[in-house]
Amino acid sequence: MSTELARLMKQEGISQSGLSRATGVPQPTINRILSQVTQDPRRDSMISIANYFGVPLESLYGSSSSQKSAKKDPKVIEDIFNRILGLSKAERKALFSQVAEKFKED
Repeated sequence: MSTELARLMKQEGISQSGLSRATGVPQPTINRILSQVTQDPRRDSMISIANYFGVPLESLYGSSSSQKSAKKDPKVIEDIFNRILGLSKAERKALFSQVAEKFKED
């Protein structure tokens, strides 16, 4: 978890305090995640961080085994679909724009 977060922060050029301001996650929490003091941070904190970086929540945990098992679970697609349905029209538009940009990079 800390390795992936550190990589994303370096890639974006954002500091702990900058990430804290952008996500609302307290800077000491971010520091504890990065230093591996906190092994199981609150889900809402991790969701805020994942949303900021535009990555799936599971990717922050850095466990390839959990990512592989998620891909095999047919409920993952249904869960994603239901989450998208729960977004406002403006949020869906922003999400799909982000997705389109990510696919342009590939």
